[in-house]
Amino acid sequence: MNISFRPLGLEVLLWSCLFGLALAGPAQADSSRLISVQPVVHSTELEVFIRVEGAFEHTFFELHNPPRLVLDLTPVKEVTAPGAIAVHAFGVEKIRTGQPQPGTARVVFEFGARRPFYLVNKTPDGVQVLFLSGAGEKRIESPRPPAGQPLPPAPEQPQPAVSEPEKKAATPPTTLVGFDVVNMTLADQRFKDVFGHRTKSCLALDVTQVLFASGRLALAVGVEYQQMSFEGQSTITGQATQVSIAPLNLGLRAIFRAGYLWPYASAGLAVYHYEEKSSLHNTMGTSTGFSLQGGAYFGTPSFKLLRAKIFLRWTSVVSEENGLRVNLGGTEIGAGLALAFNLF
Repeated sequence: MNISFRPLGLEVLLWSCLFGLALAGPAQADSSRLISVQPVVHSTELEVFIRVEGAFEHTFFELHNPPRLVLDLTPVKEVTAPGAIAVHAFGVEKIRTGQPQPGTARVVFEFGARRPFYLVNKTPDGVQVLFLSGAGEKRIESPRPPAGQPLPPAPEQPQPAVSEPEKKAATPPTTLVGFDVVNMTLADQRFKDVFGHRTKSCLALDVTQVLFASGRLALAVGVEYQQMSFEGQSTITGQATQVSIAPLNLGLRAIFRAGYLWPYASAGLAVYHYEEKSSLHNTMGTSTGFSLQGGAYFGTPSFKLLRAKIFLRWTSVVSEENGLRVNLGGTEIGAGLALAFNLF
């Protein structure tokens, strides 16, 4: 007996995306590093040159209590700039650097009692941050480096720990929605005796929503739905028949969110709807059981909205028809892609 698998093209596309994601992300993340941070004080402004080697993107935001400006650079794998620089000019008291998570370099400008006006501009070799203040404040002007001349290397200093409020500012995604390619081996040997095979492939919809998070640990609910169909001989009459199984898995997931790698473990309820059609007899019903699952989501700084997924799942769902008990569950291995965002 032959089992047909229609969405083969989608399976090849998903595996190609996974392969490209694995190759492209790390290569770009390993190419950039934060070289130096140099403040230059002028009579009417404070100019800070942040030099980055390699390709990068930047974002910035403000935090309060105490007031500060945070500048994130991604993907940056290494920070060689000094950990802390005292400034005390134009409302900026200190500049700190660090890495709140792998692939992200962070520059923090600590403000004094008076919040300065600032401009952030990307340059060919880094970022320029300009701080302006009102007239009447006396400043000592520092010489501006000549155009085209590289900035002198800064002395090495130990990297300071990033404060807890700054870590919370970069909120990890709480919602993941995607599709998986699943290869399932049914547990009951009678499937092979009747249909010739026990292994089937299909596409599955996967939705994960974080319910509670504390630090790197998160508790989420996961919903996965898929459909399988195959042809063979009826278990009752021996006539040609078509059988379809639609598993729905509902489970709680414990996730360890370590940067861009999220391993997880899951346990929950498995609800299987099955239907067998033939010219002489139709059988359908719903059975419940339980499932255990382990896997991981992983991504790269270059594709923040995408997460790849691999997993292994075991299910046990026993159905009984006309005195015949059949285990519809089995072992599944799968991989897929998911969009990662914050829904709530």
